[in-house]
Amino acid sequence: MSDPQRPRPQFGEYATPEEQRNAIKVPLDDAESIPVESQESTSSHISVQGGRDAVATAPAAGPSGDRIATMILLGVGLMTVVLSASALIDLPTAIRTTFVQLDVGTYSTESLGAAMGWTALLVQAALWITALWLSLRTLRAGRKAWWIPLVFGVVANVVMFGCIAVAMTGDPAFGEYVSRMR
Repeated sequence: MSDPQRPRPQFGEYATPEEQRNAIKVPLDDAESIPVESQESTSSHISVQGGRDAVATAPAAGPSGDRIATMILLGVGLMTVVLSASALIDLPTAIRTTFVQLDVGTYSTESLGAAMGWTALLVQAALWITALWLSLRTLRAGRKAWWIPLVFGVVANVVMFGCIAVAMTGDPAFGEYVSRMR
């Protein structure tokens, strides 16, 4: 450390594995004893088991699991859009059936229900397409993307349930039902 040309080390970047273990008070195993040939650059890393090559192969396990999780979540989102499409296209009929089952009354705001159903379906489909596009871009960039379809799925469901709630609560029969419940 008395070499005048060498800059002062920061955060253990010039420390040998023995010096690092001594600084953190962890005993050194024989398998971890890897000699340092030279201090070529601060970006060269030495793995505990296997030298420099182990660092390059270690991240390969992460992205494939992330890719699988992302594709599964996108598949669940696509199934949700496809399977909910029939109910959302004919939302007044679905609400009318619910009103009969709950003995709420007769659903009469057909136009509001149809508009909210189509709005929910179109927003849900647009959010799924956006999630697909962003996920593929993120995966191509080599970053984690599992959270993108998850967040978009939550947002799509909140929008869908909000549209259904507006269609249901906008009907006068629902207001009377709530008044009777008091």
